[in-house]
Amino acid sequence: MFTASRESLLSSLSGDVGELSLSSQQGALAAPVTPQPSGSPAAMALQVPATPSKVEPAISKQEEESLRAQVKDLEEKLETLKIKRTEDKAKLKELEKHKIQLEQLQEWKTKMQEQQAELQKQLKEAKKEAREAQEAKDRYMEEMADTADAIEMATLDKEMAEERAESLQVEVDSLKERVEELSMDLEILRHEISEKGTDGAASSYQVKQLEEQNSRLKEALVRMRDLSASEKQEHVKLQKQMEKKNTELETLRTQKEKLQEELKLAESTVDELKEQVDAALGSEEMVETLTERNLDLEEKVRELRETVTDLEAINEMNDELQENARETEMELREQLDLSGAKVREAEKKVEAAQETVADYQQTINKYRELTASLQEANRELISQQSANTEQTQQPAAELFDFKIKFAETKAYAKAIEMELRKMEVAQANRQVSLLTSFMPDSFLRHGGDHDCILVLLLIPRLICKAELISKQAHEKFDLNGGLVQGAALRGPPGEQRSFASGLVYSLGLLQATLHKYEQALNSCSVEVFKRMGTLYSEMSFHERSLDYFIDLLHKDQLDETVQVEPLTKAIKYYQQLYSVHLADQDEDCTVQLADHIKFTQGALDCMGVEVARLRAFLAAGQESSGLAVLLKDLDTSCSDIRQFCKKIRRRMPGTDVAGVPAALSFGSQVSESLTECRRQLTRVVAVLQEVAAAGAQMVAPLAEQEGLNALKLEDIAYKAAEQVYGLQGVNGPELLRQSCGSVITTMNKMATAMQEGEYDAEKPQGKTPPVEMRAATVRAEMTDAEGLGVKLEDRETVIKELKKSLKIKGEELSEANVRLSLLEKKLDTSTKDADERVEKIQTKLDENLALLKKKEKEFEETMDALQADIDQLEAEKAELKQRIQNQSKMTIEGLRGSPGSGIASIVQGSAGGLPPSMAGPAQVVDSPLLRQQVEVQRLGIKYLKNENNRLKAEKMKAQLASLPPLCPPKLPQVSKESSTSPEGLNTGIYRRTDQLLATLLKLSAEVKVVDITGKTAVSASAQLLEQTARLKNLKDALDKLQGEVAEHVVSNQPGARASSDFATFPVSSFIKAKDEKRGGMVFVGRVAIPCARGQEQVHRLVLSQQQLQQVHNLLMV
Repeated sequence: MFTASRESLLSSLSGDVGELSLSSQQGALAAPVTPQPSGSPAAMALQVPATPSKVEPAISKQEEESLRAQVKDLEEKLETLKIKRTEDKAKLKELEKHKIQLEQLQEWKTKMQEQQAELQKQLKEAKKEAREAQEAKDRYMEEMADTADAIEMATLDKEMAEERAESLQVEVDSLKERVEELSMDLEILRHEISEKGTDGAASSYQVKQLEEQNSRLKEALVRMRDLSASEKQEHVKLQKQMEKKNTELETLRTQKEKLQEELKLAESTVDELKEQVDAALGSEEMVETLTERNLDLEEKVRELRETVTDLEAINEMNDELQENARETEMELREQLDLSGAKVREAEKKVEAAQETVADYQQTINKYRELTASLQEANRELISQQSANTEQTQQPAAELFDFKIKFAETKAYAKAIEMELRKMEVAQANRQVSLLTSFMPDSFLRHGGDHDCILVLLLIPRLICKAELISKQAHEKFDLNGGLVQGAALRGPPGEQRSFASGLVYSLGLLQATLHKYEQALNSCSVEVFKRMGTLYSEMSFHERSLDYFIDLLHKDQLDETVQVEPLTKAIKYYQQLYSVHLADQDEDCTVQLADHIKFTQGALDCMGVEVARLRAFLAAGQESSGLAVLLKDLDTSCSDIRQFCKKIRRRMPGTDVAGVPAALSFGSQVSESLTECRRQLTRVVAVLQEVAAAGAQMVAPLAEQEGLNALKLEDIAYKAAEQVYGLQGVNGPELLRQSCGSVITTMNKMATAMQEGEYDAEKPQGKTPPVEMRAATVRAEMTDAEGLGVKLEDRETVIKELKKSLKIKGEELSEANVRLSLLEKKLDTSTKDADERVEKIQTKLDENLALLKKKEKEFEETMDALQADIDQLEAEKAELKQRIQNQSKMTIEGLRGSPGSGIASIVQGSAGGLPPSMAGPAQVVDSPLLRQQVEVQRLGIKYLKNENNRLKAEKMKAQLASLPPLCPPKLPQVSKESSTSPEGLNTGIYRRTDQLLATLLKLSAEVKVVDITGKTAVSASAQLLEQTARLKNLKDALDKLQGEVAEHVVSNQPGARASSDFATFPVSSFIKAKDEKRGGMVFVGRVAIPCARGQEQVHRLVLSQQQLQQVHNLLMV
């Protein structure tokens, strides 16, 4: 029972494990099988011999449970793996979609580049047309100007002719009158002759004739005198008018100059006023807001300094991270380049392996054919063994062994050759990779010397691939054989032949373009060579078109259904790139002519195929139609051009035949004619291809015996010619004949010139390629770098020492930063204390100002009271003077009456002389003379005091005038509501100036040196901070005081301020005058006196005040 159950369990387990392994293999993953330890129950069950049957069910159940749990785990893992695989499939689909989108974007990019190139061409053409139109317009304007001149001359000639006709008419009239007079004279003479005879008549006739001549001369003299007088008068008038115009012109010029100067001054004043107005707008509010902002900004500055330190640390970390990122980017680029190189090597290896596989398959097929044939031969020999002799069998066996041996040796030799080739290629790639690993990063970067070398290798590789595709196309489609005529070209064979000839034609054009690149890259400058290296990625992109054709040749899938658009795009790209970057490079005439002949032969082959196809498309009986004649003419033209190509090829350099030149050399005209020839051939080929393609589509639904009408094909040819040549309403066949005729003429000229040796030349000396020059410079740089290595090692030692010193200084800086933070904290506390002190002082100052205002009011009141007292005293003084005068008069009268004693007389006079109203008790009064003397002395003292004060004031005024003038800055005006009077403000300014001067003198006298010994309780930094704070407070007080002084000067100076709605600011003229006072002179004005033109002079006058006033009075008068 135990053995049977164990075997069934093991079989079930093996089946489960087998299913799991199969499912895991299908999912491309294998689930790990965990081995059980020796101490597990299953192992114990296997090791223990036959035990009682009670133990067996328990062991089997445990194993089943554990195995079931494992199966469940594995199933869950399998489900998760399936889900992941489905997700991976979706991701792979997305990846394929993205790849397709990427390919579409690349195609769109190429299309956009082509459109851009076409737009640039159109832009160039448009510019050219615009230039031609402008030139035509200029020519038309010139012609019109000439015609206008001619019309003017014709009108003048007409007027002259009319005047001449009028004068001739006047002469005719005068001559008629003369004839009448002469006839009258003749009659008179006849009458006199009949009466007096011939002598008397003759004398009288002469006298009359002389009298008439005298009268005529007199009339002529009178007319001449009148004419001369009128001309003189006109001349005088013209001179006067000219003088008037000159004077008016001079006055207008002077006025213009004055107006220009005034305009400049007005503009400058307007600009200054605008600046002042802009500066003064909102100055009061700005001051308040700026003070608040200043306090806020100081706090922000403290915060920003802390953030700046943090940001500097973060910036350093960012710089380090950026450097690390750059290094990683460079490493990743190097790895990417290496991986790309490895991919290319792998692709080359795959191609080589494919070649070997193809060779092996060929050898296997040959071997199979050989074995089949040998088996048949063996069967025949066995059947004929009875009839034939051994002598006939022996040579066949020897021949059989020889053929087998020959095939085997050939296959072995080819296999060995392929292996050796693989080994050589691998060694070369390995050598290149090792050499590139030794090169610097500048060599391997994008657009460096490595890309330049790859460009040099790319061009020959493309030429070789194009040649390979061309040869394979010749062999596959049998282009070298004779062209089959007739209905065989109507179906797929004709299309294949047309496709192959067109492909060879395009490849020939590509090879010609690449040969230009090869010559230019071997003879250009180093700068152009490096510029071409930067374009390697774009140039290598178009190699895929050739690789695509080679891949199709590998797979034997190259047929007429393949698209040739990538190849045409590559040709256009390389031609455009050459015209942009390498158009200035010289071309080798020999290579150019050889490429031209090859291109011409390809075009002729293509033309021959298309002509044969079009003949096959025509219905029977249309040999005399226009299209058939055109095809015949084209065929004869192709044969003629081939003959000329053969003649030119016989004289081409490259052979040792006598008479063949070593090289060719011709001018730019010949190269231009060759390019024109190629252009005409491309047009003819394009027209024929278009017509053949349209004809093939039209012939496809027809039967074999039926054909197309020639008129339809002619219409198609007309349309194709218009499209290709870009001309409307032209004769297509005639254009084709003209193009072929121009090609024949150029080729005939070239053939005759080659036979006559016009282009023969010596082989030119080869220039040093730019690769060698660049390599020489790189080697020189590397040698210089080796010399610099020793210097760098010395610098590294110096840098290490500097790093050590920097570490020490960094530690010192950290300690200094800690100290500085402590000092900043102390500075903050000290600034807070100082702010509190300043606030207290400000409150005290406000209180003192209030007391000062009160005292000033009291002083004003006392001054008013004193002034009233003074007025009252002056009135009393006047009354007393009047009394004294009256008294003096009375005393004088008393003295005249009685000569008594002075006192008694005064008493008596006063008693007896006074009127009754003045009588009263007796008074003791001084003598009036004494009083008069006292008054005179008092008046003299007062006069002396006034004179002394006046002299002192003049002296002080002279001293103040000798002092240099003050230049107050522009400061805002004190508000109008300020109750402080100018006198009080002046005294306050004087007081504060004295206080500030005293503090400054005290500070300069009591200079304190910062104690750095540490003996004092206050630290040196605190002392320094206290001194700097004190100096700053003094500087702020000085600036404030200067501003108040300037404001006071501007407010008290009449005409020096300009008030506005928002503020009051100084006038620009006042600022200018203050600035000019520094030099001692003031610019007052400019006076312009008219003079003759060309004699202008500038005189600078320095005038005193009186002289300036005199000049002003004279000008005003």
